[in-house]
Amino acid sequence: MSRNLQAEVRKGSNISVCGLTFYPILMENYEEFISCKDALVLRQGTLPAKYLAYDFLSATFAYEMDLAKEGKSLGLFERIVRLLYLSLRIGYDREQIGKSILSKDGVLSSLTIKQLGNIKQITPREFSEFIRPVIAAQNGLELPNEEDNAEIIEAAEQKKAIESKARFDYRIEDLIASVAYQSRITESEINSWTVREFENRKRAIDRDKRYMLYGAAELGGMVTFKKGNPAPSWCYDVLDDTYGTVALDDLAKTLDGVAEQK
Repeated sequence: MSRNLQAEVRKGSNISVCGLTFYPILMENYEEFISCKDALVLRQGTLPAKYLAYDFLSATFAYEMDLAKEGKSLGLFERIVRLLYLSLRIGYDREQIGKSILSKDGVLSSLTIKQLGNIKQITPREFSEFIRPVIAAQNGLELPNEEDNAEIIEAAEQKKAIESKARFDYRIEDLIASVAYQSRITESEINSWTVREFENRKRAIDRDKRYMLYGAAELGGMVTFKKGNPAPSWCYDVLDDTYGTVALDDLAKTLDGVAEQK
């Protein structure tokens, strides 16, 4: 991401790309954002090999078309387009999304977008190369590096999936209430935030909790960390992913009866 784009994202500015204006998604659309965001950050390398030669949007479209022939659907492409419409702050429905698609023989040609009377034809490559990174940056999402070692990534994702099987009642209302409580504001105030602001605040709260709990445990002699405190800063995550992604619910396991981290 360029420095100019980083600066505009930090300011929460609208960003013009390919003749369209993109806006940070607001928390009033958080539920829909959550349902769509994983499709945007999908690692293309996880798709069957035949789709790797395509750009990202064409790959997801072709994959969905092939699934449809088998009577199946994952809704990846539709969710990506829904996120596009949310970022443009224009209304949509399934019929409208269908009408916006121009394709031939299962190959996506373009998307027709109408924003404030301005009609634009977006090519799949324009979306993949320019629009997708902007939507991700404006909303606090990180796109995968497709050059990463696929086997290592797969092993890491499997490990993460196994570790995240705790039985939680994942309710967005509780998440918003928790962030509001920790921020000393009302829940209604969060509706005017951008999704990126909310995600940054949530990570900051999580980081501060880790810092305080690990620090207290170390100072109190409860545990000695062989590799150093896994959460040495309340401002920054450490680069080592095995530490930087420690979640609050994992702390009890780490500190309960563990004398030394290997």
